[in-house]
Amino acid sequence: MLNVKSLPSFVGRLATSNATLNTRSLSSLRQAEVDAFHEHSGLHKINTTSKNPIDIFSKWYSEHMAANGSMTSAKAFSLATVSNTGKVSCRSLILRRLDEDGFVMMTDGRSRKSKDLAENPQASMLFLWLDQTSDNLPQTRQVRIEGTVNKLTTDNMKELYDIEPLFCKIRAQICEQGKVVEWEQLKRDHDQLFDKVSKYNVQLPKPDHVVAYKLVPNVIEFYEAIGQKIGDRLLFTKDGISWQPKHIAA
Repeated sequence: MLNVKSLPSFVGRLATSNATLNTRSLSSLRQAEVDAFHEHSGLHKINTTSKNPIDIFSKWYSEHMAANGSMTSAKAFSLATVSNTGKVSCRSLILRRLDEDGFVMMTDGRSRKSKDLAENPQASMLFLWLDQTSDNLPQTRQVRIEGTVNKLTTDNMKELYDIEPLFCKIRAQICEQGKVVEWEQLKRDHDQLFDKVSKYNVQLPKPDHVVAYKLVPNVIEFYEAIGQKIGDRLLFTKDGISWQPKHIAA
């Protein structure tokens, strides 16, 4: 332990002063946290007149796009699948298309997610969007979606594949998702194919293993919190052909 008395007087005064300053700073920070906790609280409510959760999703998606200008952050979501033995797996994907009846994704048909979906077509998606309101308050929005996943027809898959950027098309040609690889060999395969495309305008048709799925929801849950208010959750459940909304506790 440092003995302040053993130091020269000016050093001792400096050490004592710093110790006092640090104690006061920590005390002030703790008091500020306590003050903020007591002074800021409330109960937020998701205000919408729409009875269609797909419309609400589309509105939130557009607002996140307008606030950030980032299509990738708006389209990114987590997908959870379950194998026939009950093993859960989760990964990030990109929303390829939003239809009136569901959410479309594309992947490698040889992947673990495709195997899971073949064994158990029930899955869950999660979107998370972090923004600021016009009053510069932090805004958190989360959309959780549950439903049945159906494989799309080849024509639907081709349409999605054709608009993919080049690096995604090359990946589809040389990568078997999840398979162990020798990196240097994969790099050579990439460079050779890229060279053919660049020099000779070689087209890269959709491989058979590129597949697309649509998650048709029966549950869509919206969560929204702004500033220090307690967030609100709006749960839509499918009742036949209609949606039934209700607020649930955060």
